[in-house]
Amino acid sequence: MPNSLTKVKILRGSVRRGASGLRHNTGVLCKLSEAKSSNLYVNYKTAEKLQNAREYFREHLCAGEYYTEQHKNAGEWFGHGAEKLGLKGTVQEQPFLNLCEGLDPNTQEWLTLRRNTERRENGQMMANRRVLYDFTISLPKSVSIFALLKDERIVRLHNEAVKSAMRELEVFASSQVHHGSSHSVRTTSNVIGAAFRHESRRKLNPHLHTHCIVFNATFDAAEQRWKALEPAAMYCAQKFVENVYYHMLCQGLSSLGYEVEPAK
Repeated sequence: MPNSLTKVKILRGSVRRGASGLRHNTGVLCKLSEAKSSNLYVNYKTAEKLQNAREYFREHLCAGEYYTEQHKNAGEWFGHGAEKLGLKGTVQEQPFLNLCEGLDPNTQEWLTLRRNTERRENGQMMANRRVLYDFTISLPKSVSIFALLKDERIVRLHNEAVKSAMRELEVFASSQVHHGSSHSVRTTSNVIGAAFRHESRRKLNPHLHTHCIVFNATFDAAEQRWKALEPAAMYCAQKFVENVYYHMLCQGLSSLGYEVEPAK
């Protein structure tokens, strides 16, 4: 799946203040359809690109931001796979880096069979193992501005909608099953995930989005072992998962007194 994956719009509408009387804010929360592309996309990084995993973790995922007064951005573990490894609550650096290396964060033993090595293919060095997948979910910019500068409750709605979306995405997690020279796919429905919410993008412009890091490992209950994640079904489920996110978001906005209308 290329980094420049085309993004597809799922739900469109405009949001304005409802019966609470603050109609002077209409236009600040403008159309959800303003985005030229959808708000869920996949960007995977291979082992070759994560040779400096410590800096990636510290300088990107955990970077402090202007709109959060420069505090460290603590991630949060998610997924049944994370629970199986005893990973709950705030993401700590060492377990994260262990997983980047393909190690069990508790025992430091190899979690899956494939190692972070390279092979030569068509004259180029290629990574033998993808380290992680980065599923990013974003609010439209105008809604982000309103959430960050006017109404923190929308930030909490975003957090809960992201959790719901990731629970649905996890259902599609799979692993490959090899039968001699042929192979099939078995659904595992568990991932090891770490979510990092960021509140700005490009020159500190306010833009609420969450990086949902999914490591390349899933537990195959039939074989009773950890295996590489087969993400094909997760890619195919992106539109459904994004729809879940928007459904939860719009439902929450309505409960706060905002009115959501279909775009014309």
